[in-house]
Amino acid sequence: MMESQHNNLSAASQTSAGLKHDEEDRKTLRPKPMGLTITTEKIDRILADVQSEIERLLRERADLGLVRSQLATMDSRWRGA
Repeated sequence: MMESQHNNLSAASQTSAGLKHDEEDRKTLRPKPMGLTITTEKIDRILADVQSEIERLLRERADLGLVRSQLATMDSRWRGA
């Protein structure tokens, strides 16, 4: 019976040492951040899209400025007539 208890204690101590080792491994191995990997090509494509959108908005702003000035001219003619 003594030998049986000794084996149980030895097995329990090995198991606890194994668990402790696994915990240490988990602490040292950091998981790769998910969703944060992006290539420079993707960044370049995003920047190109943003730049083209900015250019489109600037053209639209210029067009709206022309429309406003034309409307102001038409309004002044109607009021003066």
